[in-house]
Amino acid sequence: MNGYSARVRVEQSGAAAGQETMATCVFVVEDNADLNRDLCEYLEMCGFDVIGCDTGAAFHRALKTKSPAAVILDIMLPDADGYELAKYARGNLDCGIMMLTSLAGMDHHLTGYKSGADVYLTKDSPLSVIEAALRPLLRRVGRSENEAEAELEALARDDHWTLDMLNWTLSNSDGNSSTLTATERTIVRLLVEANGAWLTRPEIVMALGKADTAENCRNLDTAIRRVRQKVLREVGEELPIRTAYGRGYAFTSSAVIVGVPESA
Repeated sequence: MNGYSARVRVEQSGAAAGQETMATCVFVVEDNADLNRDLCEYLEMCGFDVIGCDTGAAFHRALKTKSPAAVILDIMLPDADGYELAKYARGNLDCGIMMLTSLAGMDHHLTGYKSGADVYLTKDSPLSVIEAALRPLLRRVGRSENEAEAELEALARDDHWTLDMLNWTLSNSDGNSSTLTATERTIVRLLVEANGAWLTRPEIVMALGKADTAENCRNLDTAIRRVRQKVLREVGEELPIRTAYGRGYAFTSSAVIVGVPESA
């Protein structure tokens, strides 16, 4: 499917017709024809102006005719590396970037975020979840610095946790904070960036730069137990990190990350 275009088609007039021309443009870069078509058609029904591309070359051709507010990128394309496309989009476009791939390992998640992705989802995610993750991403696009800061402050007040990478603190919505160690900060960031998904102990251990051994997994359990106790003691609220046998850990509350250097 090369250059598939799914546009909003609603017979309206007046102001409503004007809204059609302003439909938010989203690029879907995916070489699986069925998934490309399904995602384009679903997002079209949700009110987006969607351009489907099945190759990296088609993506660059589409950029000559449209400026996307967001791009949804596969990683393994026949002629391009999705990570490189993400880097290009981050450096040259004012748009949100979502990685949608079958690569689920933590190392792939980290590479995706380092390449410029705002959101990283796997292809087994329901279409409704993809659309739900896309909308807050679009709301952040094009905001001024002051508007973005105001939104982060509002989120922090609205039952959100805030991880401050610069000051090494984790705060609840009341502004109570706890100072984290380097390991604790990295663990919390990994879990927050997983967007509620479960991360296995080996995934977290290896993301910390350590070998996947039983001892290191036990050390991880100890570190998470200690940060839970510290946050409860210093913040006065339970840290929303959940554990499940055979699945690992998940951060189960809303959270924002601030103070991330441009190179991070």
